[in-house]
Amino acid sequence: MPTLCAVFEGFNKTTNKNLSFYRFPKVWKNSASDINALLLAQRKSWFNALHRSDVTDKQLDHMRICSLHFKMGKPAHYGDTKNSDWTPTLKMGYIKNRGKATTPNLLRYKRAEKRTLFRPTKLFEESPNNNLDDQHNEDEKYEDINDETGISCNTELTMDNISELKLLKDKCDQLQRDVNFFNFSENSFLDRPTMFTYYAGLTMDVFKLILESIKPGLTASNQRLTEFQKLLLCLMKLRLNLPFKGLGFRFNITCATASMIFRKVIILEHMFKRLIYWPNREALRSTMPQSFFNVFGNSVAVILDCFEITIEKPSNLKARAQSWSSYKNKNTVKYLIATTPQGSISFISVGWGGRTSDKYITDNSNLLNKLLPGDVVLAFRGFTISESVGFHCATLKTPGFTKGLPQLHPCTIEETRKIASVRIHVERVIGFTRSKFKILNGPVQITTLKNQDDRTCLLDSIVTVCCILTNMCNSVVPVT
Repeated sequence: MPTLCAVFEGFNKTTNKNLSFYRFPKVWKNSASDINALLLAQRKSWFNALHRSDVTDKQLDHMRICSLHFKMGKPAHYGDTKNSDWTPTLKMGYIKNRGKATTPNLLRYKRAEKRTLFRPTKLFEESPNNNLDDQHNEDEKYEDINDETGISCNTELTMDNISELKLLKDKCDQLQRDVNFFNFSENSFLDRPTMFTYYAGLTMDVFKLILESIKPGLTASNQRLTEFQKLLLCLMKLRLNLPFKGLGFRFNITCATASMIFRKVIILEHMFKRLIYWPNREALRSTMPQSFFNVFGNSVAVILDCFEITIEKPSNLKARAQSWSSYKNKNTVKYLIATTPQGSISFISVGWGGRTSDKYITDNSNLLNKLLPGDVVLAFRGFTISESVGFHCATLKTPGFTKGLPQLHPCTIEETRKIASVRIHVERVIGFTRSKFKILNGPVQITTLKNQDDRTCLLDSIVTVCCILTNMCNSVVPVT
């Protein structure tokens, strides 16, 4: 059954295909309170615009308003309160010249309405000595001003007006804070350190320190976002692994722009890559944790391990075979990571296919060249690199093997227990990095493995940045 437009004397029906008909705003269930407040306000505004006393609020759910009553042909979004189409205003049926008054009479009537509405009021009462002639002259002067400009100027305010202005100012400030809360600007996180740490994974002080280091490389890119928002977008992608479409909605940009900004920030990792460095021997020995000192003295230089990141299955058969990991039973990219006894990451390799052995990655990653004579290297039993480590006059300590033996010797068992008690710290560092930056949990897109601008692939830059940010956090290894 066709429905008539709800506007008074509106004869347009829903059968008219040249027009669009819109329902009255309705409060949604399970929605945020601020959204429901805006919807309710818009619904009341539409209802008041009808000027119909024969319609109740319950009847509005079955009524429509056609597109003729909106300037742009459709209503504005419920959040765009300043838009003229937030409320229907055109051809509302009750603004008519029902008399036979001429145009000058109509203009005079409108000016009289404005004078009644905007007549200035006095903060203090008039003195009884003021005569009626002075008041009459003031009214005539005020009328002349209205006749010429059509706008009244209230130069004096009452206490009620001042209170109302103060309430409006407080409301505007609250609305501005609400707007800042949703645009992820720097003002959005004022007095909200916990919320900022959740999105960025860092404190505000550390975040600003990084921003000052890479700001020169961000100014030439997209100007729609500030440098603060660009770096925050990148950290939100690393920490929460949000899709670029979701990031675009949060920062009011397109999905392609969000992806471009993320890549632009990530490739700036070379500007603060120095935070991953191999410490000198004196610094290692002077700050050796007690748990390592009790087992190996102060000679432990590094702890080695590999971790894998799941990737999408490549379409190329050769790439699929090279990235297949029998340990994970998936297509992965493998990275060699080295941590100091203090828990900081001192080395991270480039990515290798999941099929590559730990020994091959270690021998070809230039890590062993950093060893000094007398250093002790802790590793998992899969690192069969004792000869390579011994070539640099260093010592490799790994858990014992039972292969070919009925059981381990008691001395070997005791040494294995000691090695495992301290070698586990590298796994704690890897677990901390993965839990802090969920993008490392995968699966990552295969496009991140392509080389970019004659540099390493995007995934290598992502892993490097995550390790750098981990070094900026508190260590997971206890000092005592």
